[in-house]
Amino acid sequence: MQKLTRPGSRWVIRTNYVVRAASFATLFVAIGMHMAAQNYAATAWTLLAAQFLVYPHVLFWRTRISRQPLRAEMSNLILDCLVLGVWAAALGFPAVIAFTMFMGVSLDNAIYRGWRGALQALIVFSCGALGWMVFGGSSFSPDTELSVTVLSLACLSAYVISIGTQVFARNSELHVTREELRKSEQKYRLITENAGDLIALLDAEGRWVYASPSYRSLLPGAALEIGASALAQIHPEDREMVRARLKEAMQTGESQEFLYRLVTEDGAAHEFEATANAFSHAGVRRTVVVSIDITELRQREKALAIQAHAFENMAEGMMITTTDGTILSINKAFTAVTGYSKEEVLGKQVTEFHTALQPAKFYDDIREAVSRHGRWAGTTWSRRKDNSIYRERRSVSAIMDEAGHTTHYIAFVAVAGDAAN
Repeated sequence: MQKLTRPGSRWVIRTNYVVRAASFATLFVAIGMHMAAQNYAATAWTLLAAQFLVYPHVLFWRTRISRQPLRAEMSNLILDCLVLGVWAAALGFPAVIAFTMFMGVSLDNAIYRGWRGALQALIVFSCGALGWMVFGGSSFSPDTELSVTVLSLACLSAYVISIGTQVFARNSELHVTREELRKSEQKYRLITENAGDLIALLDAEGRWVYASPSYRSLLPGAALEIGASALAQIHPEDREMVRARLKEAMQTGESQEFLYRLVTEDGAAHEFEATANAFSHAGVRRTVVVSIDITELRQREKALAIQAHAFENMAEGMMITTTDGTILSINKAFTAVTGYSKEEVLGKQVTEFHTALQPAKFYDDIREAVSRHGRWAGTTWSRRKDNSIYRERRSVSAIMDEAGHTTHYIAFVAVAGDAAN
């Protein structure tokens, strides 16, 4: 059996089932009282019971097994119009009963389809009545007994009140939902309006639908007007790449990450890291693009790359250690001077590479001098990895943070001469 997974469909179908079953049962009593006074045959009573006591449950079962339950329920409303039109004609159009049946089905269809539904109900109800008149004969007896009239009007009143109550409950739920949605929109708008990152909502052509206030510090107001091209301010070399990524996000629905440069109002090119996600709203495709300014980070990376290149290619050997003597980095010149590779020294204590050519006090004096004066320089005899002896010129300096605390030590090493000289 097909499960009704959509809350809206489930609510409509369940509500219509309860209202239909109750209304048809009441009509069964009213029409039965009318038929009893008119001495209808047993066949008519069988059809009456099938139509007004069994029929509502058959329709509910039909919607339960349908692959499209809501569409099936909408067709049930039209079927109600047809069968009640037939019954109105078959009974001879008793005024109060026919009016009650017609108003009930018209109200049902108007609720879900508006005036078009009400018009459709009138047409189908009339077709049902006309069909009976053509094939079953026509008669006209509008009068009903007082008890039948009262019961029919009570049924119609109860039906209208029931529908009104259901609509009120639904409207109350919608009001609560709208209020929650409004608060949610306010919250996310507050986050968006105050976010430092660039947040943009674009249409399928890459035009602005929304741009967060953070854009205003980079681009002129005219460039941010709704409907203007959001790609116009992107660096010409990156524009087609960004266009392709946005198109791919639209077509695949997959998140796209990319780097691009934005030419700002002052002519500078800022670098951004962006994530684009596409979605549909009311059948219209949109793309949300969140961009993070990485200009300063990239500049730092470039500066660090230059510094690393300079460090690695200096003529003098260099070694950086922590305050406890752990070796963090050496350059190629250090390996050329000492013979030790990075793999052999990184992470080890600098004391492991003392050559035993100097007394322990010599190294204690170096540490004390650096502690007092921030640096030490001098020449010593040292031993390479291959045990060859050379005259070493070494200077050690302390690296301090802004508070004046030593964080690292850096040593410069150069060959002053070999022992053979």
